[in-house]
Amino acid sequence: MSNQTKKNVQASWLVADIGGTNARFAIARTAGKESIVLTDFEKFTANEFNSFDETMNQFVKKIGHRPSLAVLAVAGPINDGEVKFTNRSWHLRTNEIKEKCQIGEVCLMNDFTAMAYSVTRVNSDSFIELKSGTADPNAPILVAGPGTGFGSCLLVGNDDKRTAIACEGGHSLFAPRTPLQHDINRVLQRSNPNVSVERICGGGNLDALVIAMAEVHGIEVPALTPQDIIENALAGDAFCHDLCQLRADVIVASLANMALIGGARGGVVLSGGVARHLANFLSTPETIDNFASLWPSGEFLQDIPVRLLVNPLAPLIGAATHYLQNEA
Repeated sequence: MSNQTKKNVQASWLVADIGGTNARFAIARTAGKESIVLTDFEKFTANEFNSFDETMNQFVKKIGHRPSLAVLAVAGPINDGEVKFTNRSWHLRTNEIKEKCQIGEVCLMNDFTAMAYSVTRVNSDSFIELKSGTADPNAPILVAGPGTGFGSCLLVGNDDKRTAIACEGGHSLFAPRTPLQHDINRVLQRSNPNVSVERICGGGNLDALVIAMAEVHGIEVPALTPQDIIENALAGDAFCHDLCQLRADVIVASLANMALIGGARGGVVLSGGVARHLANFLSTPETIDNFASLWPSGEFLQDIPVRLLVNPLAPLIGAATHYLQNEA
């Protein structure tokens, strides 16, 4: 390793996780060969600023210095140094960020790619085991789950070094199985005949799902916040319970489909803010057992472990890991 490379690796740099709801920033530093330390953490909501450069400049103002490098994990596919967000109106271009934020080097990466790179870096306390199994260290790992949308990514290689491949599995079609799922699907198809997994599970589509569930239940549409839905469901409210259980069931079924397609014998890691809030519904034996039991290829899925990633800093750690592994 050259002295220049050593200098790059040991420097501090800005990392950010820019989603459909929140923007999180931190400064990343290396601490020894394997450790990454995050400092100066800040979180902003999507509505605080009109543009990304305003948000980023506010973070720079707070920390009191302007880093020369920024690694940004963003919610959408990246093409030629730019991204149009899947679930918000922002359109980011690396050249514009460099100019408006006075940052010398800018690296864009998919947010679930960042999430995936964190999986081998975060400690065991960052996970909740949903389904036990034996991971194949040489097989792909699936990292997927709902936040504002529904992200997915495959980690390929082996445990010595893995490379993340961004996917858009959340835009695959919803495959209803139960009477309730078929009813919900029929209602949602009125606005768009192609009902994706994201439309059922993603937080950005929750209002439409509540309206559909109210019609199926034959009641007026209730005024509920996402927190209300979780709290009411846990308290025994039938409407909210059905809503949460529907989303949990569809998440698990979708993970199984993606694991089959990706050959994810290395394990499945479920992530995203919605998944964390639905942990009580995802972790029941009735729900998680469906990962393998409902499929013709259940034997392939039976031994795949499924874990829930609950560390909110994981995308920032992953963004830093991606830079160290691929850019530095």
